[in-house]
Amino acid sequence: MKKLSQVALMLTCAVGFSSCFENSGTEKKQDGINANTKTNKTAESDWIKQFEDTFDTDISLSKWTKVQRTDYNSKYCDYKSSVPSVQSRDGKGCMEIKTAKLSATKYQSGLVKSLYEYTPENNTEYRLSATIKLLAMDGANYKSFAQTYGAWPAFWTVQENGWPTHGEIDIMEGYSFAPNASRFASNLFYGTAVGANQLGNLAERQYPGSFNIDGNNGWHLYECFIRMKDNAITITIKIDDTIVATYANSGVSKLNLNNFKKHNIVLNMNVGSNDSSFINPDKINLFTTAIIWVDQVSVYKRAL
Repeated sequence: MKKLSQVALMLTCAVGFSSCFENSGTEKKQDGINANTKTNKTAESDWIKQFEDTFDTDISLSKWTKVQRTDYNSKYCDYKSSVPSVQSRDGKGCMEIKTAKLSATKYQSGLVKSLYEYTPENNTEYRLSATIKLLAMDGANYKSFAQTYGAWPAFWTVQENGWPTHGEIDIMEGYSFAPNASRFASNLFYGTAVGANQLGNLAERQYPGSFNIDGNNGWHLYECFIRMKDNAITITIKIDDTIVATYANSGVSKLNLNNFKKHNIVLNMNVGSNDSSFINPDKINLFTTAIIWVDQVSVYKRAL
């Protein structure tokens, strides 16, 4: 989730979509993970679980801080701690964040930040994952996320104190621009001075054009691999086991992944943008609500 930046972004990434209820039939498995079920790493003894929330029993979201503030990027969106909740959706225990229109210029939504934090360690690899579904509702009728305009969900990790001196990893940022195509991207942010991102959007990498947000009944596996071998760090972002981006210090000017420390995991549904040339506030249309469902979040680590 970009913070304190107003950079005009290209809106032409073609992303196909179909019915919100489309089911791809055969559930796709990626490296032992089924994108439509909980992650099961017990068979992989080299991976050790560091954090997990399946949202099956803990309805209080005790592993998370439910944030209350206005979004850094959009004066139109206020996060309320009462919004994130645990619900049963599609037969799964899920964290649910729903938007609500309060007025012509104000929307209510939710953001959660994990109490857990991680820092890359030499000769280790971290694997962060979440299974997520994006959608909307018009009254009692489900709508595709791709039919909305102005929704901005994200799955990311960050150290907010002193941002961006300890970096930020955007595993997934989604933007809806109906009737034009939605777009999805990963990104990194970093700077040596507080409040000054020195990368611009040089690290932004758009998801493959073949990515279908409504495929597999809307459920997708988002992953981030952070590998530190002999103090050299690489970050790999995947969607449904397809590589979106691979980052290293040598690949982006002024990037220093070795300073990415003490990150929390963040999930939120932003609405609008302070940059009206990016998201026109007069065009925002989320029907009754735009929604993010999160089936499971996990972090595993292994020695290299």
